[in-house]
Amino acid sequence: MVSLQAEEKPLPLQLEAYARECSRLLPGEPPLVFGDWGEAFDFVERQARTGGALVVILDEFQYLVASDPGLESTIQRFWDRWDSDGVPVLLILSGSALSFMDQLLSGARPTYGRSAFRPLLLPLTYRDCSAFAQAKSSPANLIERFAVFGGTPQYQRWAGQRPLFDAIERTCLLPDAPLHSDPEHLIREEAGIREPGPYFGTLQAIAEGYTGTSAIAGRLQIKQQLATKFLSRLLELGYVARVEPLEPGGRAAGRGYWKIADPYFRFWFRYVFPNRSRLARGRTKELLTEIRRDLSTFVGRIFEDCCREWVGRYSSLGDGALEIGSWWSRQSDVEVDIVTLTKKGYGLLGSCKWSTRQVGENVLDDLYVVRGILGRPAATARLVLFSRSSFTRAVRARAADENVTLVDVADLF
Repeated sequence: MVSLQAEEKPLPLQLEAYARECSRLLPGEPPLVFGDWGEAFDFVERQARTGGALVVILDEFQYLVASDPGLESTIQRFWDRWDSDGVPVLLILSGSALSFMDQLLSGARPTYGRSAFRPLLLPLTYRDCSAFAQAKSSPANLIERFAVFGGTPQYQRWAGQRPLFDAIERTCLLPDAPLHSDPEHLIREEAGIREPGPYFGTLQAIAEGYTGTSAIAGRLQIKQQLATKFLSRLLELGYVARVEPLEPGGRAAGRGYWKIADPYFRFWFRYVFPNRSRLARGRTKELLTEIRRDLSTFVGRIFEDCCREWVGRYSSLGDGALEIGSWWSRQSDVEVDIVTLTKKGYGLLGSCKWSTRQVGENVLDDLYVVRGILGRPAATARLVLFSRSSFTRAVRARAADENVTLVDVADLF
């Protein structure tokens, strides 16, 4: 196997890095040198014809094409020959620029019609990401780590097994840190985004709490029609998601709001992007102190996402659920963090509390009130409380008597 994770650099350096990887197939031989990608693929073909099946992985493919726009045509020429001659080469092209990768298979591109498999790799779940952390990490620490670095495997690898705030400083805040500018680079590379500034502004507005289209437009001081355009493009690219309350008759689209889809992008636009001038002046510790004070508030929403993930993927509480989401009233004065919809109505109503205090009876009482407001569709819905810091004795006693389910953060794992 030959695997190259490309970086933003000129063609000669790309070929040099690829030649080093290919040289691993020939231990003891002089280092390889390729003048262009044609020579590189000629080597691959010779190795496959004489030595057997060979897997070639070109990751972050968009960087390779940026340094050599003719690379796609070179791949077309070799792929067609390998296919017709039965040369045992499996070529894998992957990249984080989703629109670029998607367009590789459009009708006007040399690679059109040449894909044998076209998977979209989804982010890892919060449980999967726990494998990257220290084995002794507490469940609460694992949720916090996921809330910052999200489900991108490389982000988790860069964070390593450091304590959370050390990982934030070294991986995100320092100007030369690997994640310091990654969201910016990804958005700049997307097709159709010629002027990224308004898109950065839109994402920062959402991170600041402006989640309605009109509120975002007001924050950016632009017309709502223009804000809708930016949001629609970010939605197509997967950077934002539309959240709407779940109701038995369908989603209440008029009461929906926008959120940043990826946890790290939420973190970056909340803390890093608006503070890069401070970070450039070396005020890293100062910002880190502010993040410490605010992190619990930030993690709360991601904790709700993790609880919904647990219900839908890992728990029998999600059995029979057609959809899983949340619900809130027209005035937003009544809200349920987690609801499931079944054929008969609401199957579950859940409240999530990311607090260092134990969940008390008031939270359970509020859930009963909401069930009454929702009426007949929620009459038989199971009530579930999710807590970071366990539950009071009174709540535990009532839960046992009233068939209420209590879920501690450790249960999510």
